[in-house]
Amino acid sequence: MRPRKPFLIFWPQYFDAKRSRSKGRRLSIKFAIDRVSLSDITKAARNLGYNAEIEQNYKYSRSWWDDPGRVVIDAKGKKKSKVMLEVAKEIRKLQSKK
Repeated sequence: MRPRKPFLIFWPQYFDAKRSRSKGRRLSIKFAIDRVSLSDITKAARNLGYNAEIEQNYKYSRSWWDDPGRVVIDAKGKKKSKVMLEVAKEIRKLQSKK
């Protein structure tokens, strides 16, 4: 088992604009994203210079029936809320290029 301290865990549900805060969204609706996948989060984190990897066999406890998976990011000591906002903005940039 890897040490958990320097790593931050991000679930796709944190970014989902269709969810309410009580259902698991962590960002304000202004920064939330309609369709976000594990690969979107990973790609955005890597573009920002973080080490990120997907862990497939985990389920978010508030919606255990949803697709499994989470992204683990080495944030290099930054706060989770700051990293989450950076990643959300980068996902928006990547989705606008498609």
